[in-house]
Amino acid sequence: MAILYALVARGTVVLAEHSAAATNAGAVARQVLERLPDGGADSHVSYTQDRYVFHAKRTDGITALCMADDAAGRRIPFAFLEDIHGRFVKTYGRAALTALAYAMNDEFSRVLSQQMDYYSNDPNADRINRMRGEISQGGIDTSPPGNNIRRACLHVPWVYLAYLYPVRQRLVAF
Repeated sequence: MAILYALVARGTVVLAEHSAAATNAGAVARQVLERLPDGGADSHVSYTQDRYVFHAKRTDGITALCMADDAAGRRIPFAFLEDIHGRFVKTYGRAALTALAYAMNDEFSRVLSQQMDYYSNDPNADRINRMRGEISQGGIDTSPPGNNIRRACLHVPWVYLAYLYPVRQRLVAF
């Protein structure tokens, strides 16, 4: 499994968390939360601990953090964090700005678990690999743009084409 631990926090106050493995990820995650840059500025950072990488995304004062094995790279964990942040803000809104520690854990830990499983196991979670698959299966037209214009022109009356693409005549001097 690529993503093994996730949490959502406001500053250093953990609002919800879920762990898919018995590790000390919670303790290390709290240290990462303390080391995040101050000032409330939005940030995306990654910290390495042994063979795991802690990825954190802070937006609008809410931090989504996950621990993934180093083979997961950065693209999938940050896509996961973007998704989790969006779901959390949509679900709780301004209530997250004043909530007590673990106030959202009962409900949101299930969301964390489901999304961790999805981003760790489903090949469709990675948009770039999904697009590569569609291209290789012929689902996306990769021909040059001019070909699409020529195909479209077959169905457009010539009067409109003359208006859209005026013909420039050359004067030939003898």
